[in-house]
Amino acid sequence: MSTARSLTPSQTVQWLDKHVIGQTKAKRTVAIALRNRYRRKMVPEPVRSEIYPSNLIMMGPTGVGKTEIARRMATLVGAPFVKVEATKYTETGYVGRDVESMVRDLVRQAVNLSTGIAREAKFTEAMARVNARLTEALRKSGDDFGSDAELQRMLEDGVLDNREIELSVSEKPALEVLPMMPGMDNSAGEQLKGMFEKIMGQRRRRARLSVSEARARLMDEETSLLLEGGDHIQDGLRLAQEEGIIFIDEIDKIIGADGGVGPDISRMGVQRDLLPILEGCTIATRYGPVKTDHILFIAAGAFHGSSPSDLIPELQGRFPLRVSLDPLGRDELLRILTEPEGCLLRQYTELLAADGVELKLDPDACAAVAETAQILNQEMEDIGARRLRPVLSFLLDDYLFGAPDSFTGKARITGKVAQDKLAGLVERRTEDNYIL
Repeated sequence: MSTARSLTPSQTVQWLDKHVIGQTKAKRTVAIALRNRYRRKMVPEPVRSEIYPSNLIMMGPTGVGKTEIARRMATLVGAPFVKVEATKYTETGYVGRDVESMVRDLVRQAVNLSTGIAREAKFTEAMARVNARLTEALRKSGDDFGSDAELQRMLEDGVLDNREIELSVSEKPALEVLPMMPGMDNSAGEQLKGMFEKIMGQRRRRARLSVSEARARLMDEETSLLLEGGDHIQDGLRLAQEEGIIFIDEIDKIIGADGGVGPDISRMGVQRDLLPILEGCTIATRYGPVKTDHILFIAAGAFHGSSPSDLIPELQGRFPLRVSLDPLGRDELLRILTEPEGCLLRQYTELLAADGVELKLDPDACAAVAETAQILNQEMEDIGARRLRPVLSFLLDDYLFGAPDSFTGKARITGKVAQDKLAGLVERRTEDNYIL
């Protein structure tokens, strides 16, 4: 992971090219933002504290890769990443989530990441404790399992997984469902739940479980005990502060008209509420206070009939970088359909393979899918690459429905077959369920 964090901008773009087609300008911009974080760590204090991330706005129609670029970038470096919609904070009547909740969501994601890393580091020690408790429980059953070495081998080989044993396990109080007060978000509900659990404590009871079930229960217990008093919470807070990425989608939807009333006032209010978070402030979370100074904010929007300059000037200044993403043409749609590692064509091929259908689309058939998607985007709402899924689903409808009851084996779709089938879609003859 540390190697990924030190990738040069060109190496980052090359990695993104495996997952996102085109949009070179946007990739270059986020790659530079990513590298600047690594460069900042190499800068000595006090200058390091003065270097702030360059937040950016991505402009472009839906389905062209805005979210995917940001999400893939976060995945590459293992950074905590959350996506929020600006419209969630602007519901009618000024009822919406507190803008600070996006930071709390990020912190929760970061703590989960750091806890996962800590659990992996303690896995060997926790498993040794679990095996010791399982051995003790098995010995108490009165059966002869031979020496401890033989018993350990039997546990490791899974020979005893179905055998029942009796042991003491912890039982958390049943607080899965708590009443939510008006205006309370998920983080507040979790904090309330954690407080009640601490007050009520954990009860223990004797239970009969199979060895495999007991192993899973004991693994959670022992790992939690080993992590108590550890640094994973602080590591999570540090990870959120230094490497967190918040993606604010549909930011163009919070642009209100000058002198507006009703919802327009709410939209302008959300812009003002975002200012201190983007500029840098301290947010209280269930894990402790978090500074937002060095969190990277990436905003995105279609900006149909508007532009970033319509945001209030103070907010514009918090997003110094702006990049436009290009609409997708036929060639880009074809590459998106066939080239990425998890491309849509491969997804459907694997889905049908699970039912015994060996699907093969000729190159001309793939081109027909991309061309149909482009035509529909031009004639209807342009939803970018998202148009490929309904078009491909329509083409493969007979196989998706018929497998495996009425069809298995090899299935080849030629260019002519695809064109004839998709012609009805373009001419609106058979568009049910497939046109978004």
